[in-house]
Amino acid sequence: MNLRTLRLPLTLALLLCLRTLPASAEEVIEAWRGGTFSLPYSVSVNPTDGSCWVADPDGSQVVHLRADGTELWRGWQFTYPISVSVNSTDGSCWVADNLGNEVVHLAADGTELWRGGGVGFPLCVSVNPTDGSCWVADFAANEVVHLWADGTEMLRVGGFSAPTCVSVNPTDGSCWAGGYSQLVHLAEDGAELWRGGGGGSVSVNPTDGSCWVADPGDGTVVHFNSQGGELWRGAIGGAVGVSVNSADGSCWVAAGQDVVHLAADGDELSRVSGYDDLSRRRSVSANSADGSCWVADFATEVHEVLHLVIPGWRTPLLYDVPPYHWAFDDVEACCNSGIVGGYDDGLYHPDWPLSRDQMAVFVSRSICTPTGEMSFDDYVPPTTPSFSDVPTDFWCYKYIEYAVEHTIVGGYEDGTYRPQLPLDRGQMAVFIARAMAGDDQSVPDPVGSPSFPDVPADFWSYRHIEYIAAEEVAGGYFDGLYHPENPVDRAQMAVFICRAFDLPV
Repeated sequence: MNLRTLRLPLTLALLLCLRTLPASAEEVIEAWRGGTFSLPYSVSVNPTDGSCWVADPDGSQVVHLRADGTELWRGWQFTYPISVSVNSTDGSCWVADNLGNEVVHLAADGTELWRGGGVGFPLCVSVNPTDGSCWVADFAANEVVHLWADGTEMLRVGGFSAPTCVSVNPTDGSCWAGGYSQLVHLAEDGAELWRGGGGGSVSVNPTDGSCWVADPGDGTVVHFNSQGGELWRGAIGGAVGVSVNSADGSCWVAAGQDVVHLAADGDELSRVSGYDDLSRRRSVSANSADGSCWVADFATEVHEVLHLVIPGWRTPLLYDVPPYHWAFDDVEACCNSGIVGGYDDGLYHPDWPLSRDQMAVFVSRSICTPTGEMSFDDYVPPTTPSFSDVPTDFWCYKYIEYAVEHTIVGGYEDGTYRPQLPLDRGQMAVFIARAMAGDDQSVPDPVGSPSFPDVPADFWSYRHIEYIAAEEVAGGYFDGLYHPENPVDRAQMAVFICRAFDLPV
C-alpha cells in the first residue's frame, strides 16, 4: 500500500490507554554447545537454513554445522583460516586464510570454488548475497579489496591503517571497513562516503544502511546511520564483536565474558555472562530468521561454539516494529487482518502521524475484518466523488467513499475532505465511535459527569470520546486529561483499532 503522510512532531507524553511492554529482561537460553575445535575464532550463520560456518585457525580448518550442531562438513585445506562469511543466497562461504595470504571460496558442500592470492594478510571477509561478490580487509597492505564471485578483482582501495574488519551492505553494495584507528564507509565503486573514528568490528544493517561498531580501544559500541551520524553510543567493557539482526535492528555484542543483546536504540535487552574470554575477536553472528545468535567461545580449556536462542522470538512483519516495540502485537494483528500494511520501503513507520485518508483505510477495512482488503472486492464506489479533493483516481478513493456510505466520515463546509490533514485524538474518537456503533446517531449519550476535565459536555466530540473511553478503547494521560488536540500516530491507531474491533493480539 502506497500511503502518503507527513512528518509532524510526536506527542510528548505516553497515553495511559496504550499498552507497554513489561520491564523484564529478555530470556536467552543456550540451545547447543559443542564441537571439536582448536580455536573457534569466527562464526557466520546462514539465515536461510540456520546452519553456521566456523573458522578454526589453530586447527587449520573450517567447519560447517547444522542449526542443531550436527557437523555437515570439515575441511583442513587451509593454513590459518581466521574469518568466514556465508552467502545466504547459495549457501557458499568465503574464507580469509590469514597466514596463507589467500582468500578461498567454498561451495555449500565444502567444494573449493576458487582460491587466490594478491592479499598480504587478510583478516576479514564479507560476502554480498545479492551478487556473490566479497570484500576483504587486507591488514598488511592497508587496503580493502573487492572480488567477484569467481575471484576476479573488481577494485582495490588504499589509504587505510591496518583494516581489521569489513561488512557489506547488499542493498546498495557499499562496504564499511573498521580498523584500530578509523572507520570508513565506501561506495560500491570504492569512492569514500565517510570517514570517522576507530572500530575493530563492524556490522551493517541492510534494511536501513546503519552500522554497528565495536571499538576495543575504549570498549565502546557505537551505532551510526548510513551517513556516519551517531545514533547511539555506549560503554560495554571488553566489547570487540558485533553482529546486527536486520529483522529487528538489534545487535549482539561479544564483550569480555558476556554476550550482550542490544535493541536498535541501544537499550540492553539481555546479557548472558560466564563465557570464556570473548575479548579478542569478531565472534558473534546473528540469525535474522529466528533471532538467535552463534558465539565462538574459547580460552585455555574451552574451545566450543554456542548457539543462543530467544524462546518465543517472533520474526516481525515489519522491521521498524520489532517484538520489543510497545505496539508490536497490535500492529502485527492489524497487518495479519489485512487492515494495514507497510510503505514502499517495507517499513511501517509507527511514529508517523496518521492522516485522514489513512484513517479512512484503517476504519473501512476494520469494519470488514477478518478478511480485510479482500472484503472490498465486491464494493463498487460511486462514479461521482463526494469530495472535490478526493477524485476517483485518488489512492484510497474507495475507502473514503465506503466510510462516507457508512456515515463514519464527512467533509468540511467547503466540500473538501482534506485527506492529508493529520488526525488528532478528538477526531479519532469520532471515527472510531461511529464505526463501532454503526453510525453517528447510534453513538449513545454519556451518562454522568465528564470523564476528562479538558473534554466538557459541550465539547464538539464529547459524546464520541466518552463512548470509546467507556468501551476501554482509549483513556487519558497521566495528568488525567484526554488531550483531544494531540496528534495520533500510526502505532497508537493500531492499538485503538485492535481494541475497538477485538482483533486477536
